[in-house]
Amino acid sequence: MKQKYFFIINKHNRKALTVWKTLKRLLDKENIPYRSHFTEHQGHADEIAKKISYINTDEIKAIVAVGGDGTINEVANGLHERRHIPFTFVSGGSGNDIIRGIYKKRMTVSQHFGRLKGKMRDAAIDLGKLKLIGRGGQPRYFVSAIGVGLDGEVSKRADDSPYKKVFHFLRLGTLSYVLALFSVLPRYTPRDVDLVIDGADYHFSGVWLVAVGNLPFYGGGMKICPEADASDGILDLCIVHDMSWKKLLLLFITVFSGSHVRQKGVTLLKGRSITIHSNTPMMIHADGEHAGTTPVEVTVQPSAARLKL
Repeated sequence: MKQKYFFIINKHNRKALTVWKTLKRLLDKENIPYRSHFTEHQGHADEIAKKISYINTDEIKAIVAVGGDGTINEVANGLHERRHIPFTFVSGGSGNDIIRGIYKKRMTVSQHFGRLKGKMRDAAIDLGKLKLIGRGGQPRYFVSAIGVGLDGEVSKRADDSPYKKVFHFLRLGTLSYVLALFSVLPRYTPRDVDLVIDGADYHFSGVWLVAVGNLPFYGGGMKICPEADASDGILDLCIVHDMSWKKLLLLFITVFSGSHVRQKGVTLLKGRSITIHSNTPMMIHADGEHAGTTPVEVTVQPSAARLKL
């Protein structure tokens, strides 16, 4: 049986549809076999990937997510029980933090097609696993990073913004995050946070955010955990605490280069198993998607995904 690519395209992302139109033309021109599936609602890419992995097992050359970080996240979640199934992605979002973290650069449609046309190599990458403590429901997996606190609220505000589609259409996805930050920040109250990392206890007061990174980036290019590496079997933490909101804004300017880590009030830690408790609930995002509130347990899942590069 001849193997083929199975594309999962975010139907509600205009950029993803534009990218797919170009990619489809190139695939047809080269007679490369494929099937395409379009998402209809949030969580649908997860369902499609899972279904393909069981029904079309022998036909799969790779499952390919076409969309932003949210689409890639859903495909990774759909395949977490089928880690032998290879997957890859084509950038079709605004932030593209996962692709930026994996390839260390932006990728054009032609570059993505060149990979699909050529011989890609297998790479086992780690995933992060997130489980809300004291509540039911299935754990979620993340590829790039989670944000707890201010950035969790900012991410949700940006996602709920009526201007989000406009910014994405104009390829100004990061701007929607910046505007949401200025909307949330004046009313946000820092929290007291207790962390348990690989059995060791830590307490921080005046915490604005806790980021846990499997890859360096989130929020549309913010290098929040500069040393994070999805192949090292460990998660990186960045805790921002004990600073005024004015200093936080100045810090925000430096986070895109990763130089924020040298500032007072920024603590970096590493661990394989992490629990996060706060004196009042803090919002969480995983790869930019709302994922609940604290308390939460986060663990690394070494070599949990088979990626085609």
